[in-house]
This record gives sequence, C-alpha cells and structure tokens, in this order.
Amino acid sequence: MRRSVTRSNPSNGSRQGAGRLAALAAALLLAAAPLRAEDVRLPVETVRAAAVAAVQAGALDDAQALAQRLLLVDGSDPLARQVLAMVALARGDLPAARQAARAAYGAARSPRQKHEAAKLAAVVAAREERGIALRYWLRQAGDASPTTAERRETVAALNAVRDRSPWEARLRFSVSPSDNVNGGADSAFNIIDGRPEVGMLNGDAQALAGVVAQLGADLSWRLARGARSETRLTFGLDLERVRLTRAARRQAVLLTNGDLAESDLEIGLDHQRIDADGRGSWDFGLTLGLGDDGGSGTRSASLSVSRAMMAGNRTRLQFGAEWAVEQGAQSGAPVQRIPRLSLSAQHRLESGARLGLSLAAYEVQSVSLQRARHGGYAQLSFTPASGIGPFDISGAIGASFATYPDYRVGIITPPGGRQDRSIFGEVTLVAREVSWAGFSPQLTLRASRNDSNISRFDTVTTGVLLGLQSRF
Repeated sequence: MRRSVTRSNPSNGSRQGAGRLAALAAALLLAAAPLRAEDVRLPVETVRAAAVAAVQAGALDDAQALAQRLLLVDGSDPLARQVLAMVALARGDLPAARQAARAAYGAARSPRQKHEAAKLAAVVAAREERGIALRYWLRQAGDASPTTAERRETVAALNAVRDRSPWEARLRFSVSPSDNVNGGADSAFNIIDGRPEVGMLNGDAQALAGVVAQLGADLSWRLARGARSETRLTFGLDLERVRLTRAARRQAVLLTNGDLAESDLEIGLDHQRIDADGRGSWDFGLTLGLGDDGGSGTRSASLSVSRAMMAGNRTRLQFGAEWAVEQGAQSGAPVQRIPRLSLSAQHRLESGARLGLSLAAYEVQSVSLQRARHGGYAQLSFTPASGIGPFDISGAIGASFATYPDYRVGIITPPGGRQDRSIFGEVTLVAREVSWAGFSPQLTLRASRNDSNISRFDTVTTGVLLGLQSRF
C-alpha cells in the first residue's frame, strides 16, 4: 500500500499555501468518505496535520475518522492513537481515552511522542482521580521530556501533586553481593592483644560470602498543616534478606540464611516547623519500633530533635539529638538506653561541586557487659559539579571507633576492654542517561576494614550495591 501520492513543486509561496489548503480540504473530504484502505492517497503527513487541526477545531468526528485512516496505513501510528485519545477525552469517554493514551505511549517512536502521550495519560488519570496513576504518568512525562524547560515544568507539576496529597511514599530496593555478609573475622584465629591465649573460630564466626537484598518503604500521612508547620504520622518498613554462597554454606556450622535476616517496622509522629525567614527549620520526632534479627525480637522507642539552618548562601548545617530505648522481646531482657548527637554540613563550592561532613557520637548504656559501649564516626563526602561521561559520580570516606570498656572473652578481660577502629569508603555511579519513569540505575562500590584488639572482630568487607536512584 502506498503512503503518499506524487507531490507538486510550486515555485512560489502562494502556490504552496494553496496546495496545503487544498490538501487539508481533501483530507477532510476523505474523512467523510467510506472507510477503505485504498482511499488513503494523500501524503501521510498531510492527513496527520489535518487530524490535529480537526481536534483543535473541535471537529471530533473528522479527527476520529482521519486517525482511523492513518491506522489503516500504519496500525501503530503514534499520532493517530494520540488523536483518538484526545477525541475520547473531549467526549468525556475516560476509559477509552485512558486506553488510547496508553497505546499512544507504547507506540511512541521519539522522546517528544512519549512526552506528549504521557502528559495526556496524566490528564486522564487526573480526571479519573487516580492519584498513583497520575504520579506514574507525570514521572514518565518528565523522564521523556525533550527539553530541560519541559522537564522542569513536568517536575513542578509532579511536586504540586505531591504537595496536595496528604500521603507521601518512598520505596528503596538494592541488591549487594558481598564477601562478608555476616561481619565475620578475616582469620580463623582469635587473638587478644596483650594476652598469650590463642583461640580458634568456627566457620560461623569467620567471613561468609553471599548476596544481601534490601527493601525499604516509608509512608506518611499528613495530619495537620499550617503556614510554616506540618505534622505527619509516619510508617516505615525495612527488610534485609541474605543468601549465602554455596561455599559459605559449606563453611557455616549452624548459621543459615534465616539467621542473617533482619526486619524492622516503625510507626511515629513527625512535626516540622520552618523559620519565618525560610532559612532554617526545627524537626521533632517520636518513633515506636519492632524488630527481628535472625529470630531475636526487639522493641524500641525514640525521641529526636534536629535543627537545620543556612550559614551563608552555600552552606547548610544540621544538628541532631536522639534518645532511644531498646529491649529484647523476651521476658526479662535487659534495657539499652542510647543517647546520640550528630552534626552535618553541606557546602556548595563556586564550581557547583558539593562537599559534605558528618559527625556523630553515641553511647549504649546497658547492664550487659558485652553491649555497653561508646563510640562515634566521621565521614567526608564529595560530589563533583559534573560527572564522568554518561555517569554522575560521588564518593565518601570515613572512620569510626567503638569502645566496650567491660567486654569479656569467656573469663578473660582484655586490657582496656574491646576497642574497635574502622575505616570505610565508597564510590557511587549513576547512569543518568538511562532511566525509567525518572529512576536511573545506581552502582556503589564499598569497602571497609575494622581493626580490633580482639582479632575475632578484625574484618575486611568489600561489596557492590546495585539499586535505583530517583532523578526527580
């Protein structure tokens, strides 16, 4: 079947304009003719232009007929399906508009066509009051935006939808192969500095390789909102599952995949208040939690307060304090009280690069000599102003320490208690040119080393984390 007829080549603008008008008139006449494939003799682009003009003019019957004729030539013509969706929307037939918009998006052959089809699908979802579908299609429209300005407009629309909704939700998922999923020692010997005794560690206490999968979900419901404040009811779920390699399962004595699984469920209240000048805020939180670590249940409660403020135009500071109480679910389990202080700073350099510093100190107050400790950490992060090729890149390095003053190994008390010192670092790459609904694949390379005066806790861990990062 031919897609066009022979075109004339007028020698001046008036003849070209007359030709276009004649083609448009012929296309509209064609729309009123019986529906037969052999009738499509006008240039396809002319028929497409006529279909769009008919929609804009409100000639819905003509637009629908022209779109159907285009589909006779090409059953997956994206513009024809877009026109059918627009016609159905104008007529108030939302189910038909929804189906046609989806078909137009699936048939799209360029970012522009995907963007327009997704925007139309978002309009239909808004008319049908389907909030999740509306956010989904706005993300697809933003992802396919052919220009930066259109992406900003779409993201602004998405943020407006989020702001109007009392619900807020975030999902996290990652898969991480690691050579030490259990935090095991890097040696089969257990040596205590300053003591002559040497012990042997079984396979469970040594490093085991495997894959860690993590799934997190944060959900909140806005209870109240003022001009400068907001209160939310929060829910959180974090799941971690481990699968040991075949070699690790052979090495393990009693340890199984289930023993390394972790689950945490939280419910809480969060209240945020913004300063009158908009340059700072207070945040107050109350959280209750239940946890399960390899079959050992825990319950917890925490109070927190944080203060964020701008120091100049390019530096943001945040101070935080938290008081947490944890107890094992079993009867008579000891209570742990955990005060914690934190400080972080984010600074944007003139080049556009971002530099970050995080500091924290904590104490675990417990009657258990094996758990009572104090410690802290420091981390420095850097994000360049521009990536490397198609990748955005960021990195972080840090160090931490923990001291268990009354720690015992059997009947032996190590001199000065147990003392751990760690260093760690990571590099993250995000493929910014590859995305789906605004999510891009993320690769993080991690490495850490812990040195202890008890060699059971000397560990070396390397791993790769595969996940997704939201672009907006």
